[in-house]
Amino acid sequence: MTTPQALGSGEREAGRSPQHLASLDGLRGFAALSVLIFHLGHWFDIPGLASNASLAVDLFFCLSGFVLSLAYCKRRQSLSFSGFMRARLIRLMPLIVLGLVVSALYVGLRSGHLEGEVPFAALTLALLLGLVNLPYLDAPDAIGGPQVFPLNGPQYSLFLELVVNAFWWATRRVSQLPLAIALFLGCLAILPFTGLGGDTTDTLWRGFPRVGASFFAGVAVFHLLDRLPGWLGGPRLFWTLAAGMAVLFYLPFEVPLWMQLVWIALLAPWLILAGARTVLQGRIATWSSLSGDLSYPVYCLHYPLFCWINGLYRLRFGEQNAGIEGPAVIVIVCVASFVLLKLYDEPLRRALAEGVRRWTYRPASSAGA
Repeated sequence: MTTPQALGSGEREAGRSPQHLASLDGLRGFAALSVLIFHLGHWFDIPGLASNASLAVDLFFCLSGFVLSLAYCKRRQSLSFSGFMRARLIRLMPLIVLGLVVSALYVGLRSGHLEGEVPFAALTLALLLGLVNLPYLDAPDAIGGPQVFPLNGPQYSLFLELVVNAFWWATRRVSQLPLAIALFLGCLAILPFTGLGGDTTDTLWRGFPRVGASFFAGVAVFHLLDRLPGWLGGPRLFWTLAAGMAVLFYLPFEVPLWMQLVWIALLAPWLILAGARTVLQGRIATWSSLSGDLSYPVYCLHYPLFCWINGLYRLRFGEQNAGIEGPAVIVIVCVASFVLLKLYDEPLRRALAEGVRRWTYRPASSAGA
């Protein structure tokens, strides 16, 4: 998804208080849960369930542009391209790898039980490509094609995220506000002709202007944050726009492309601007921060976990049941996301970061000795 998952590091590096950014955490958490519910509607064939929550992906991209600008604004000159990309890979890949392994095990084990035989050569290729976060352009239907990441469909947005991250950091020494505005407008101008997409072989190329428009909108919001008048942000406007987002996501019909573009071009960036100027306190700040922490695990793991829950239920009872499985998926995904965040993702990321730090600085230390 986007990924807005570097928010915690951004708070520390930029000196912002956690309460100040808890509003953006809450947006991330709500958006991730909405994506899960949107997919449940598709998987269980429930018309009108969170019909526009796929637009949460564009919010993630926009949040990512804002949050990464906040997190790395003081390191643009000192941090190398390879150092930045290592940091991004350490942040994103542990849960990507876990989701792929969980999904690949399911696809392999279901062969001959729930559906037809699985082509194991294609399954192996899908796993290998997924582990290096590259799309599989001709994946067979039997393993999840035509999705370009057949073992975990939402991974397409993480591929696009890393592509735009790499481009952004490669151009970090260019004046950021003019660059962000130019790229935002240029990508936005393409979208009326292409539409949104990015998750399937036929639409993958559409994902590049899509991520470019939203990511660089977020970069522009960061650089305009202290230049725009106060009435453009603040708690009242934040809660009004957040309520509008909820209504949009949960409308029982898909809105037309022009409304989707209004969301990308205006409402999502404005919501982030208002959220950045809103301070949450007390329990709402605590719950918002928690939901933000869980947003990335929920986004990465809901597809593989659904496959297992749905597969085991059908194996036992013969047919799927949205009334039983749907609530079970939501609860299990949220609980598993918390457990895996604390016992797997955070410890592994700390270990990887420490390992990279030691590997990077050992030669200099040895030379000094």
